Amino acid sequence: MSFWTLFILFVFPLCGGILAAFNKEEKSLQLKLFLAFSGAFLISVCTLNILPEIYSKTDMSVGYFVLIGFFLQIVIDQFSNGIEHGHLHFHTVRKVPNSVFIALSFHAFMEGMGVGSNIFEKQVQNNLVYGIAMHEIPAAFALVTVLKHSTTDSKFIYFLLVAYALMVPSGAILSSVLQSSNSLNSDFFFKLMAVVAGVFLHISTTILFENSDNHWFTRYKLIAIVCGVGLALLAANFHVN
Repeated sequence: MSFWTLFILFVFPLCGGILAAFNKEEKSLQLKLFLAFSGAFLISVCTLNILPEIYSKTDMSVGYFVLIGFFLQIVIDQFSNGIEHGHLHFHTVRKVPNSVFIALSFHAFMEGMGVGSNIFEKQVQNNLVYGIAMHEIPAAFALVTVLKHSTTDSKFIYFLLVAYALMVPSGAILSSVLQSSNSLNSDFFFKLMAVVAGVFLHISTTILFENSDNHWFTRYKLIAIVCGVGLALLAANFHVN
């Protein structure tokens, strides 16, 4: 794993959490629009890059692992309350929501394991890194927003934010070490990436198919979705790294 890849995977969620720490408007329009943009980019990267690569290098049975990832995210949602795709639930209590933090951290660590396997060609790998990094911005933003309503200790919130931001890089490093040591074969990593792709499909479709009664917002959401798909198409066809 290159330094810059790990740097991006750490800094993006860190910035998302810091923005939430200083944000006064809890359910901001900007967050919803960025969620729509990142969801569109993520599902486009999945369908244009990740899934074709996985199926070209394995057999059709890998589809079972995509399904496992899709339904695994449903289980994770039961503990994270869905905040990784923008569902913010506020309960002002002086108690850290451990289940939310653990579920989100597991989710991020698994994404890191997928990207750290480095089984794709450079273009696809870069798109995957950017897709995960952009997805982690609203996830960290939502996590810190919920933490602000559960504890008044700002130093502890920043500690948890840094710990969370380290999850994707940690998963990537572990996966890279396991692969370089030949502890696990490439078939394992393709199946792992299939699980991650299933997680991405669940998150992105949940974001994209959520409706809003505000038609004014829906128009801007559509623009954000078009921008996300457009950027993914550029990256896939014109080698934008």
